[in-house]
Amino acid sequence: MTGDNHVMIGGKLLGRGLPILVQTMYDSALPREREDLEQLVRRIGTLNSMGCDIIRFSYPSSDDHESFSYLCKQSPIPVVADIHFDYRLALDAISCGCQKIRINPGNIGARWKVDEVVKSALDNHVAIRIGLNSGSLPKGNDPVPKLMSDTALEYLDWFEQAGFTNTVVSLKASDTDLTLEANRRFASLSDYPLHLGVTEAGSVVSAITRSTWALGQLLSEGIGNTLRISITGDIETEVQAGVELLRTLGLRKKGIRVVSCPRCGRHSFDSQGFLQSVEQELLTIDKDLTVAIMGCQVNGPGEAKSADLAITGIGNSIFLYEKGKLVRKVEKHEAKQALLEAIEHAE
Repeated sequence: MTGDNHVMIGGKLLGRGLPILVQTMYDSALPREREDLEQLVRRIGTLNSMGCDIIRFSYPSSDDHESFSYLCKQSPIPVVADIHFDYRLALDAISCGCQKIRINPGNIGARWKVDEVVKSALDNHVAIRIGLNSGSLPKGNDPVPKLMSDTALEYLDWFEQAGFTNTVVSLKASDTDLTLEANRRFASLSDYPLHLGVTEAGSVVSAITRSTWALGQLLSEGIGNTLRISITGDIETEVQAGVELLRTLGLRKKGIRVVSCPRCGRHSFDSQGFLQSVEQELLTIDKDLTVAIMGCQVNGPGEAKSADLAITGIGNSIFLYEKGKLVRKVEKHEAKQALLEAIEHAE
């Protein structure tokens, strides 16, 4: 089973040889008021500027039809509807204008219900993700990774019988070994694009650690076309973690790479506080630059030599370096603006 390797999700093309796309999932109920919806669209715009390519929303009720339709129309990135149990919700979400739906055919119900969803997706040029988690599989005696992979292949066969191939597959578990084995097995049997993730991964530290361990291995092996770092926390952090993983693996180039010291008893400049104050702006800048933020005279000048731009502090004096050369000395309250101006003018 091969598929055509490429899947179209709105204006995004996904598949082998193409950039890995970063996703997140909105973490609250959809707002109903227009002002709140407009604010959400602006937030999606910020996520996009940070490197987010696709955003998913739960669609638990047709009461969300009006709000979801607005988001599908106004969002700067493709919108995905997450559907469980009721095939009519999938049909309704498609009518709202979403670019992709995520379903587990096994919990949609009878085969004819799945076929109805597939037909609507085909008619409306909507992609489908077959999302299988280790905790929601058909009963069977096979090892879980094999059961996950074989179940996905069976559902893909259903879709292909209906003439539908605009499909992405995800095989997730909270156990990293299961996630690795299931995705490796599927990738050896099919060329359909894979969405990668470790589900229910936990809070920031555990989620990023476990996800990076599993997803980093798969991506390094050429497995995976899109990803989400699932975190019990801010969705902005999910996006930041996903983008940073791709940058670390050399799979995404643009964006500010921050080098900053962890701080110690020698520090005379609050590098941690400074990074917190400027990080949000840095995450939304689409330039391929390395920025060093250092706290004292021990490592500061040395790191500045290898960074495109660097800030280091000694007492009340803050020093700005460009390509290792000291170009400006400012007071603490001027440091953030000085750095942002230097980034703006950097080539």
